Amino acid sequence: MLDELIKIDIKTLRSFMAIVECQGVTAAQSRLNVTPSVISGHLTHLEDRLGMTLCQRGRAGFKLTEDGAAVYEACLSFTEAVASFQHQLHYIQQLDSVRGGHIRLCLIDQMPTFFYDALRQCLADSYRNNPLIHFSIDVQSPESMLDKLLSNESDIGVGYFGSFPPLLTFQSAFIEKQVVCCGREHSLFYDSEHLTFKDLEQNYPWIKRGYITDLSINHVRPKTLSATTYHMEATAQLILAGHHVGYLPNDLAMRYAEMGLMKILLPDEASYEVKHHWAYRENLHKQTAGFLQQMTGLLKQ
Repeated sequence: MLDELIKIDIKTLRSFMAIVECQGVTAAQSRLNVTPSVISGHLTHLEDRLGMTLCQRGRAGFKLTEDGAAVYEACLSFTEAVASFQHQLHYIQQLDSVRGGHIRLCLIDQMPTFFYDALRQCLADSYRNNPLIHFSIDVQSPESMLDKLLSNESDIGVGYFGSFPPLLTFQSAFIEKQVVCCGREHSLFYDSEHLTFKDLEQNYPWIKRGYITDLSINHVRPKTLSATTYHMEATAQLILAGHHVGYLPNDLAMRYAEMGLMKILLPDEASYEVKHHWAYRENLHKQTAGFLQQMTGLLKQ
């Protein structure tokens, strides 16, 4: 069995875990950002290597077999062990700069103004108190962020997530308002007085977020989704082009609205709130835990 495991790519195991956690090959496509045929190939390869049927899939839907459930539990343990190994190596690499330390932070793009205010204060305080500290700050989609945290390529992430892997700890960060917008070139910019919620859903092209399905985070069910984006600024550019309507964080939408480039549509009926979370592994380094504690305190003010 060990020889077979050595032949199995870790990417194949992660594909299987994504299939289980997303409840199907097609549903795992958004997380893995590869085609269903590639994901199915990974699953078939894993089943062939192990000599087991791991799940039943077809018209009846997705269902784990007993062997599949056991392999998934083993994958969780294996992923934990790999991450622990990487964490130990990282710690060893940092022994010669313990006083400085290294904090690796992941954000989604276009965070609220109050978050950036708190972040700047924490960064300034961190460097003032410890000039040798080193920050790495990355901008990722929520799903990519989770992958980086699970593989120990990042220490802390903050965003809104469609899944909550059991190997990570999640802590409430803040709540953000999302609003529907159209650009100045869109017909609704000049004539939305009699617009209804149903009309907005059914009669206008929408932008879909590639990293998390709209159905899982809000109550809008658009008839036409003819564009996909993975970042808020990309969504904004499509809205500004004038063909689509779509959701943006309220702070970003307001900046464009104040410039006369966008209009927020049905602010009471179509807007919704999103809960953002901190995501991290347990047993954070003291300096990383201190940074998180300070950020948490500032966001509660």
